[in-house]
Amino acid sequence: MLYFSNLFFSQDVKYVANNSLVQFQIWDFPGDFQFTDQIALGDQILTEEQIFRNCQALVFVLDAQDDPYTDALQKLHETIVRANKYNPNIFFEVFIHKVDGDLFLSDEQKVDCQRDIHEQIYAELRERDLDHIQVEFQLTSIYDHSVFEAFSKVVQKLIPHLDHMERLMDILISTCNIEKAFLFDVVSKIYIATDSNPVDMQSYELCSDMIDVVIDISCIYGLDSTTEGLAYDGKSSSMWKWIKTLGNCCCEVVSGVATVH
Repeated sequence: MLYFSNLFFSQDVKYVANNSLVQFQIWDFPGDFQFTDQIALGDQILTEEQIFRNCQALVFVLDAQDDPYTDALQKLHETIVRANKYNPNIFFEVFIHKVDGDLFLSDEQKVDCQRDIHEQIYAELRERDLDHIQVEFQLTSIYDHSVFEAFSKVVQKLIPHLDHMERLMDILISTCNIEKAFLFDVVSKIYIATDSNPVDMQSYELCSDMIDVVIDISCIYGLDSTTEGLAYDGKSSSMWKWIKTLGNCCCEVVSGVATVH
């Protein structure tokens, strides 16, 4: 299953091809980028239309500790309006980042911040009769796995036939009597798919950490002087047992993709 999509996220272009499921481009623009700036790709100068026509997901990162958010929300509103003009099918994602430290000691403070930003941006969109545009908001921090979970949700929207993969995951947990299962991109530790049960953050963090441990051990014991590339391969697997009835299992499905449950 191959697909190629663009994740609009400096005029840096990063090509991501970790496996047959996760293949796309990331266009990384700095916070001080202006739409009047010239955008060069090689020898070609790109227009706004050329950028947004080929874009499937637009991620806007907002600093939660930079209150008030007047300038950032104005930039976000302008970006949404311009992108929607050329491509109404874009997925808009807002990462409310740095929801940690003294300003966000409780979950209530984080939710209040998200609600405030949500209300302000939709108030701006309503003034221009654009409140039909769907904008998703995610709370993220570098001190937990929230950034990985947020990107997981973005990438899942770009994967064709995701519903079929979710049904297969449902069959897996039902047949094997598993509580929760994830299909991971091993390199980035984002999950490509999961079953229909709600995602528990602690379970996701545990499964993600398990992949890190397996890769670290594979690097120590699974490589020799002639081996190149990722240490994790079809021979890598792991099973952890926490208590008598609870454990985790990790095994490769295809190159660079693993199930963890």
